[in-house]
Amino acid sequence: MLEKETQSQERRSKGRFDLADVANVALFLAAFVGVWQLVFLLGIWPESSLPSPATVVEAIGNLIANYSLPIGIGVTLLRLVAGFAISIGIGVAVGLAMVKFRGFGKTMSSFAVGLLTFPSIAWVPFAILLIGFNDLGILFVVVMASVFSVMITTYSSIRNIPPIYLRAGRNMGAKGFTLFRHVMIPAATPSLILGIRQAWSFAWHALIGAEILITTLYGLGHVLNVGREFGFMEDVIATMITIFAIGIVFDRVLFAKVEERVRTRWGLDQHAE
Repeated sequence: MLEKETQSQERRSKGRFDLADVANVALFLAAFVGVWQLVFLLGIWPESSLPSPATVVEAIGNLIANYSLPIGIGVTLLRLVAGFAISIGIGVAVGLAMVKFRGFGKTMSSFAVGLLTFPSIAWVPFAILLIGFNDLGILFVVVMASVFSVMITTYSSIRNIPPIYLRAGRNMGAKGFTLFRHVMIPAATPSLILGIRQAWSFAWHALIGAEILITTLYGLGHVLNVGREFGFMEDVIATMITIFAIGIVFDRVLFAKVEERVRTRWGLDQHAE
């Protein structure tokens, strides 16, 4: 009974926190739009360079009405999901191989760290010459921008498992795949999720850059590039707001929730108390 009451209080507390969080975001956005409108009214830049917030809202409506924005969002998210899924598959597989074979792990970790610092936009010319101006070229850039982060995270997450966990598992009779399934994976999951969240950020940045430079007919990068070429600053800002909103939704709604659930399940929230 006491436990249920405590859980209910925790849920109410989290609900209040979420409302406060939303209120803070709304207040920040209101202040940002207010400053934007003030700068517009001062006329520091011509309207063609800095349109008003109302003009940008109208541009968002027009882009939705002519299907440029919905199609662009759909195609971009499809590329993101496909590229990120490939990155996770390859990164986790190679990361596990690095743990299994120590010599390969040492060599590959140095190689992956070097490539992790490589700017994702620098892969674009290579992708154009190797694959061409198509979706595969964009997927290649997305994968190369995020796969090494997943690889390093998988490798370091498993290697950094406290030895006492492994000894406890072995003392209870776990070994081989059972030890891996019931001890190593759960122990590595919190840091693995953080790494995947970071890899998603790399993939998102690389995808928009690749869509701009590897010219295709669809995608948010294409909408952004068309606005730039025709000098439609309101379309450019409208697309930037859309990209920002998608990034926030994925980070706060998906990854933050998953991380929160994992931290709660593993009892890591107690560190903040």
